[in-house]
Amino acid sequence: MNHIHKRNDLFKILEEKSPTGAISTALGTGGAELLGGFSSIPPSPSPGWIIVVTSRRGTVWNVVITAHENPPRFTTWTVQRIPWEHWVGKIGRDPGVYDGDHPIEYEKRKAKARVTNGYE
Repeated sequence: MNHIHKRNDLFKILEEKSPTGAISTALGTGGAELLGGFSSIPPSPSPGWIIVVTSRRGTVWNVVITAHENPPRFTTWTVQRIPWEHWVGKIGRDPGVYDGDHPIEYEKRKAKARVTNGYE
């Protein structure tokens, strides 16, 4: 299985295993934001990463990448809701694949979601 060390590793997986052709096209012509890692992404209990892909025309997809061990593989799928309460990134370090593109903003969203959803 390929190891994920940097942002481009996730984008390469998404290009190869995009849930739809429209998302593949948007990756090449629109924009993408890595939100980072999440300990679980409902309805799945599995951890993964979320990338927000926006087409040139403004269509937005929240695409999940999940790594599986047996057999080693990656799956991609989309979600409507971002589970910020399960974000696992950190601030105060060089941002990595778990921290996402804007970890300070995501830390705020996590704190708000944890209060809203009764975790704190």
